[in-house]
Amino acid sequence: MRGVAVAFTVDAPRPFEANPGIIAVRAKRPLDALEVRVDGKRYRLLPLEKPAKRVTVGPLGLPSRDLKVTVIGWANGKVVGRYTATNVLGLPRSAFVSRPISTTPLLAQRRLARLQKPPGSSAAWAVNMTSGRGASWNAGARFSAASTVKLPIMLTYLIGLKRDPVGAREWGTLQSMIRSSSNDAANTMLEAIGGSTAAGGAKSTAVAKRLGAFRTDVAAGYLPGQDRRRVNPPVRVNDQPVTKCCKITTAHDLGVIMQALVQAAGNTGRAHRLGLTARDARVALWLLAHTSYPGLFDPWTPYVTAHKIGYVEVVWHDVAAIFAPTGTLVTVALTENSGGASESAAAAFAHGVLNIVETGLTGPTQPLTTP
Repeated sequence: MRGVAVAFTVDAPRPFEANPGIIAVRAKRPLDALEVRVDGKRYRLLPLEKPAKRVTVGPLGLPSRDLKVTVIGWANGKVVGRYTATNVLGLPRSAFVSRPISTTPLLAQRRLARLQKPPGSSAAWAVNMTSGRGASWNAGARFSAASTVKLPIMLTYLIGLKRDPVGAREWGTLQSMIRSSSNDAANTMLEAIGGSTAAGGAKSTAVAKRLGAFRTDVAAGYLPGQDRRRVNPPVRVNDQPVTKCCKITTAHDLGVIMQALVQAAGNTGRAHRLGLTARDARVALWLLAHTSYPGLFDPWTPYVTAHKIGYVEVVWHDVAAIFAPTGTLVTVALTENSGGASESAAAAFAHGVLNIVETGLTGPTQPLTTP
């Protein structure tokens, strides 16, 4: 993306992305200051320690809403270039901070186990990416995935894409698949990935497995080979629902996929190593934060929530990244009832999960707060 001056290129932020105030600029002449404007008003003036042609600063933290962000490059008191990006979803400064999940607090585990569950089977998995703490309940049980597997379909498509997703041929279809959860759009995306829905499903399943989602199958059945190492939070089966063919997932699997997406937005993690660029990940988070359905977690939190629901007659699911100033929470709630799933019961369960993890997964090291 280029600004009005040909010699000035802004790589971040760009339109249709979630961004915590990461500013990346290239110029043909050295810059000595950057100015950031939010919705037309000066937000930061950033003098540079020494002039440079390539500058990356931040995260500065941005207001948690849709923004118009203007970046202005200065050299010797003169404007070198200016660029405005619309449809930028502001995030807290700590949004992409990620530490290894190394601790499972016993109290949080006990509270999840005792939490009132909806009729049928349920599961929960959650981590605080900043504190490195996680908790789970029934996280290894296999559930009918419904539309939640549109999340790995999106990541598989973006990993294989060789251009910016905004403006790509499938951009409108990708929006329909995520924002409206269109099944027809999902089939089209699978065909774009593999040439057919079956081949696209197989590729998406393979990518999910490489992200650590060993029991997820986008197409049919499920892949064996669950990693037997000790993991945090635990991947146990406390209550296995009777699951029919064909799309299958677990609370753990959806959680690690979403976690990998957030990490990629900060240039780290498994998805990034597979080829998911920070720009692609930030676009994906923008899409997930602008869905037509509120889901199971978003109604209970004031923070930006990027999520993907799954719903058929017998299931209500949601996997979310909640961008709280005190650390990003990745949360999963799965519910399945052969007699018919209840959205209100699933939402009440998710509310209980969120109450537990908001207080039970914080740690002694807190992230930077939004200025």
